Amino acid sequence: MSAALLVALLAKSSVVTALGLALSATVARSAFDRVDVLRATVCIVLALPVLMTFGPALSLALLPAAVQAAPPPALWSGDLHPVEGVTVSGSLLLPSLGQTLALVWTVGALVVAGRFAAGVWTLSRWTEAGKPVKAGVWSEALSGLAPAARPQLKSSDRITGPLSWGLPPGAVLIDPVTLSRPDTAAAVMAHEMAHIRRRDWLFLVLSRLALALFWFNPLVWMLHRSLIERSEEAADAVAVGQVDRHAYARALIGLAAAPGPQNTSLAATAMAGDGRSLKRRIANLMTDKSPARRPAVILTAVAALAAVATPIAALELHSRTNLISDGGSAVQINDDGDMPAPPAPPAPPAPPSVVPAVPAAPARTMLSWVGLAPPAPPAPPAPPARGAWPTPPSPPAPPAPPAVSQSGHHVYTYNGRRWEDLTPAEQARVEEARQAAVEARQAAVEARIEADQHRRDADLARRQADRDRDQADMARHQADIARLQAESARTAAEHGRLAGERARQVALSHADQGRRAAEQARTQAEAQSRVAMEGARRARADARVNMRAGVVNMRRGAEQLRQESRRLQDPAYRARQIRENASRGNTVTDAELQAAGRRMPAQAAELERRADELAARADDV
Repeated sequence: MSAALLVALLAKSSVVTALGLALSATVARSAFDRVDVLRATVCIVLALPVLMTFGPALSLALLPAAVQAAPPPALWSGDLHPVEGVTVSGSLLLPSLGQTLALVWTVGALVVAGRFAAGVWTLSRWTEAGKPVKAGVWSEALSGLAPAARPQLKSSDRITGPLSWGLPPGAVLIDPVTLSRPDTAAAVMAHEMAHIRRRDWLFLVLSRLALALFWFNPLVWMLHRSLIERSEEAADAVAVGQVDRHAYARALIGLAAAPGPQNTSLAATAMAGDGRSLKRRIANLMTDKSPARRPAVILTAVAALAAVATPIAALELHSRTNLISDGGSAVQINDDGDMPAPPAPPAPPAPPSVVPAVPAAPARTMLSWVGLAPPAPPAPPAPPARGAWPTPPSPPAPPAPPAVSQSGHHVYTYNGRRWEDLTPAEQARVEEARQAAVEARQAAVEARIEADQHRRDADLARRQADRDRDQADMARHQADIARLQAESARTAAEHGRLAGERARQVALSHADQGRRAAEQARTQAEAQSRVAMEGARRARADARVNMRAGVVNMRRGAEQLRQESRRLQDPAYRARQIRENASRGNTVTDAELQAAGRRMPAQAAELERRADELAARADDV
């Protein structure tokens, strides 16, 4: 990966991501529309490398003349000391900028992708080891689904908040603390089932893949973070359509206030999230009116985003002229690519000779080592004059083979002279150089040890700083939760005050209505009482008249009974009554008529007695 390619990916992904974030914040109004725009942005960012590789290229010569720097200087060059009679020489070169950038990008991509893969593997292990949830209050949300569409519902003590992951049917994991609160079951299951039905985890995977490819772009991280937050808001909007919004908000605050950090898995997101986004989510929940979706507007925005990204992916900028410099000289390449042929490169130096190892006498071991020490490297040649290519240096002459003595042993020399031929002063200088080399190596070892100690101290300080930062983040998170709880309590108190005021108004209205109803009832009761009294008076008067009339009729009836008793004493009357009854179909005997005549006086007396009682009651009425 060259520096130009990395800069092109950074610039193009930044333009597309910034446009997607802007459209999500301005054009989209509902949470569903924002998620749709962000999802489209993630897909277009992932398609950028494909469009740049296989799509048409739009080449523009707009950049200034580029200068190709000379090859990097050698990091170190020199001759190594002989090892068991073998002398090796070589040099180390600095890696190019493109190689360094490719290595850095590869390491970053592997780190991001590896962390996500480790998170998926961890979630898979937790799901397999989890215990199935059989409680009816938790499985009630799955009762209406087909068996093939029901997600795995399990409890795991490795998490601190409920979460869902995987493609449909997916899996839902519940922590033990949440499982012990059945009052939150409806809210939790509605939220997690909304994630599974909307396939939020699939776009989380795509967003992580975009992070792995463009981890060097801060805007892509912002896009990933915004997609997670908007997906949570969309799941909230789906969930409040099934449960009460106040109960749902209390469930969110309860999950955020749970001890310990919320779920830190790299492959899924917890329901409560962090305190920063939770405040906005609760504010949205408390808003009764939700903006309507606008599919046509969102489709137009996504089409515009794709229309802008396509020519940006095809755009390639290159310089008008190129310059290749070598030291102080430069050769210009024309726009059509022609350039003068460069001179032939210098021939590589001959490899150093290999000196065979020959055992020496014990007295000559140290002297042989010192005598074979290479001299100081020669000074670098002066740079060539500007405008001309440098003349390659002549290869060094191979060293002369060691002389062989008459006894057949090799004789080692120092600067062409035998060690025995050196003067005491030269031998002293050689010994001082050897001692200086030993001291330099010792100083290098001590410096390396000290550097290692400093590095360890720096690592400890960095880890301590990381712990302090984590503690500060935890304290800030706890502060956010406390603030949210305070705001929730204030909101609940305000709702309570408003409810109390409404109850007081309703009570006053009911009391006023009751007072008016009581007044009307009293008035009606008085009127009815007067009517009843008048009716009773009239009824008493009528009863008195009727009773007196009844007294008269009863006394007249008693007189008629006495008269009939006297008539029945006459045989002729009895015979006539027998004939009349016989003509009507009744059979009456003379004895019966005589007996009836004898009973009639007593009946007449009883009827008069009752007439007297009725007359007495008529006087009392």
